[in-house]
Amino acid sequence: MTYLPIKCGDYDQLELYCMRANKVAITLDTQTLVGVAKTLENIKGEGEFLVLQEPTNKIIKIRLDKIKTISLV
Repeated sequence: MTYLPIKCGDYDQLELYCMRANKVAITLDTQTLVGVAKTLENIKGEGEFLVLQEPTNKIIKIRLDKIKTISLV
């Protein structure tokens, strides 16, 4: 599936969450994930991703255009 870039303002907000290591709740199509926003990553050919550290210390990468909502916890 082709990556659809997100709005600049939304990207800037995600950068702030990462700089502050905020705990966030992210809603995707079928699930909600909770964890600490670590960094943003651009993977060539795949798109931009938020690196999230879950409470179990598991690191996951979430493609930015798949995020429906994000809020501070």
